[in-house]
Amino acid sequence: MRNRNVPRISSPRRAAGFSLVELMVALVAGLIVSAALVAFTMSSFRSNGEYVLSTRLTQELRNSLDLVMRDLRRAGYDQGAMDLLASDTGSPFAAMHVEAECVIYAYDRESPDGSGFIDGVVDVDNGEVRALRRVEVDYADQEDVGVIEYAVSADGERPACDGDGADYDQFPPQCNDDSTWCPLSDPSILNITEFALADNRTIVGTAPTQVVLRDIGVQISGQLANSTEFTRTVKSSVRVRSDCYNEDIAECDDIP
Repeated sequence: MRNRNVPRISSPRRAAGFSLVELMVALVAGLIVSAALVAFTMSSFRSNGEYVLSTRLTQELRNSLDLVMRDLRRAGYDQGAMDLLASDTGSPFAAMHVEAECVIYAYDRESPDGSGFIDGVVDVDNGEVRALRRVEVDYADQEDVGVIEYAVSADGERPACDGDGADYDQFPPQCNDDSTWCPLSDPSILNITEFALADNRTIVGTAPTQVVLRDIGVQISGQLANSTEFTRTVKSSVRVRSDCYNEDIAECDDIP
């Protein structure tokens, strides 16, 4: 009968560890799995970063478009429009000058007592003529940065599409006292690559009783400052509130 107190001797095969080949195979397999995990993690971080940048760019462009559209919706507003309609006379605010990347328009403003500044007259001194355009500027360490600028008439001077731009030699950029052009978009955040304006008009009637119905299309494209990785585009259109009635219909395209 076998003595249970006698220690059992392990065979040499059972006592042996992993061979060098087995260790190397396990090490290679572990490295492959680790490399795949690191690559997946880095890809997730990169995708998340790209999503954040893309979302920020789209939001910044939408903010700029919203500012442009809100002001254009007021173009042509005339507090005395009903009186003019009764007298079969066109409104002086109805004219609108549209270029490829610049638009000049006017709308009637109210004085503190609730009345227009000057009835039936575009009051240049009191900022009733407005303008929007795109220009390229050098700002900080960036060259040829696209900026949307905004201008308001003052001191008897109407904005001009080729007027001198804002002062970008300081931070933040300052308005130009002479031309009244000011930065609307921030060149430290956005590079506006396109500001396209389309005068989608319909002419109703026959001379000399023609009426111009306007719908202005606006398209803005841009990139984040110091980055060309993403370009996004936003667009919209606005129905100009005042139809232009004039015996000489060409005057509807003049600067108001």
